[in-house]
Amino acid sequence: MSFRHLVLVVAVILGVTACSTPTQNPPPAPSGPKAIVGSLHLTLPAGATYTEHSPDGLLDGCISEGTAACEARVVDLRKADPGAPVNLPSTKRPFGWYTGTDLPTCITPASPPGKAAGATGSTLLDSGFAPIGPKNAEYGRWKVTCENSAQNNQVRSWWLPTSRILVVQYGSFPGWDAKMDNLLAGATFS
Repeated sequence: MSFRHLVLVVAVILGVTACSTPTQNPPPAPSGPKAIVGSLHLTLPAGATYTEHSPDGLLDGCISEGTAACEARVVDLRKADPGAPVNLPSTKRPFGWYTGTDLPTCITPASPPGKAAGATGSTLLDSGFAPIGPKNAEYGRWKVTCENSAQNNQVRSWWLPTSRILVVQYGSFPGWDAKMDNLLAGATFS
C-alpha cells in the first residue's frame, strides 16, 4: 500500500468516526415557573410564584417563596397609570427604589404590602451596575429604618431605564440575595 492510499484510508476512517461520534447536547433550559414583565423573561426557582395581578393590587408583580407574600417585585413602569405621579428609581435619593410619591412601607417576608410599617429613613449602602441577563442595570442597596424597628431591613433594586423595568428585592438576606442574583443572571429579553 502506498503512502497516498494509507493517507486516504486514514482520512476515510477519521471522517466516519467524526460522523458517528455523538454530539454534546446543550444543557437543558431552566424549567421553573415563569415571570414575563414587559420584555423581561425570568425563570423562577422551583417552588416560587409570580403574582402578575392580585385582587387588591398590593401583590402585583410579586415573586414569592414559601410563606413570604412578596420577596421581590418586578414592575414595568411603561404600564404605570399615566395620571399618577411617579418618582423614577435613582440611587441619588433616599428611598430610591420606591416609585411612589408618598412614604414607602417596610416590606419584608414577615410584613407584606398592606401590613408593613412606614419607613422612617434609608441610607444608600452600595450602588453601581449589576447584570440582568445580558443587560446592565443601575443597582442600589439601601439600609431602611422603620416605624417598627423589628421591620428594619435592606432593600436592593435594579433599574433598566430604557426598558423601564424595575426589580426590587425586599428584606435582603444572604440566601435570598444569591437566589435573586442567579434569577436575574438567567434573565432573557424578547
